[in-house]
Amino acid sequence: MATWLSGCTMRHSLLLIWTSLLVLLPSYLFADRIETKDGSIIYGKVIGALDGNLSFETSYSCIVQIPLKEVVSLSSSANISVRDEENNTIFGQSIPQPKNRLNLRNDSRSSNIAFSNVQHIWTEDSVDPWVMQAEEKKLELLMKWKSSIGFDLVGSSGNSDSLGIGLRLDSTYSNKFNELDLFLSYNTQTTNGNTETDETKGGVAYDSLFEERLAWYVRTDMEHDPIEQINLRSTGALGLKYDLSENEKYQVSTRLGTAVRYEDSTALRTEEKIDPALDFGLEYTHLLIESLLLESELTLLPKIEDFSDYLFNHDTAIIFPILEDNSWYIRSGLSGTFDSIPKDDTEKMDMKYYFRVVYDFE
Repeated sequence: MATWLSGCTMRHSLLLIWTSLLVLLPSYLFADRIETKDGSIIYGKVIGALDGNLSFETSYSCIVQIPLKEVVSLSSSANISVRDEENNTIFGQSIPQPKNRLNLRNDSRSSNIAFSNVQHIWTEDSVDPWVMQAEEKKLELLMKWKSSIGFDLVGSSGNSDSLGIGLRLDSTYSNKFNELDLFLSYNTQTTNGNTETDETKGGVAYDSLFEERLAWYVRTDMEHDPIEQINLRSTGALGLKYDLSENEKYQVSTRLGTAVRYEDSTALRTEEKIDPALDFGLEYTHLLIESLLLESELTLLPKIEDFSDYLFNHDTAIIFPILEDNSWYIRSGLSGTFDSIPKDDTEKMDMKYYFRVVYDFE
């Protein structure tokens, strides 16, 4: 009987030891501890504090945001740095007593601060939030290039033989406040040996943000199309651009400015024309569903002396990626120009449908 009792006592002692280890394990593995006003005690690891919230990784590997005003005490196993509302920085190990204050102790002194007066907290293996903010602002000012090249190829054979080729280059040099856009495109199409399209376009646009949603812009573009009897058509414009709406799914921006239209035609009895005009623009981007984007850009250029004489340019397309990294994608849509007073023997509307394979690179 004594042997049985001894074995039972031993098993009971081992059970108590394992139970104690399981209870104490979180405090050893996750030595930081938080107590809140509602009496909750959370073991884990301090990540940092910003904008009045403490980021804390719990013992079950979940990062939670705890309002600092709800914290009663905080103890840390390692040194932490704290910045108060007056930008004073305190460094040391946090101890839980007395409550309702953040108490730090290091080799030279002890300090305490009300949790409501804490501006930032960061650990030894993290970066000062002010340094991070400075780096983010530096990145916002850093200008970066982003480019793309697109290729169209359309053909048919049978009753008629046709071949259409299109090439477009786009480059953007931008940061959060400034953007420089350049493009160059060429389209040609032949049917039964006759050239029906021979169009070259190019342009440069620059805008600079000086208010939260308001920017000034300057842009110029050119077009050469002998089929449309256009030796050179160009526009220069200067004005203001305003972002009407901007969220995760769609962006809408408008522009209004003054412009100069220049046109040199190959048509007989037609002279060079330089006319002042207005520049109206609308840019619209909408994420329809995941990985399916709608883009549209509209431009209206009426002459100031005669609003019935205008050019209307548009480009609307659906965009969807081919690869997961979005470096290759398909752009399919229609673009064209409506000339309210066309040249002799030319149509007012010049419409093109395209199916373009595009590659993005930096």
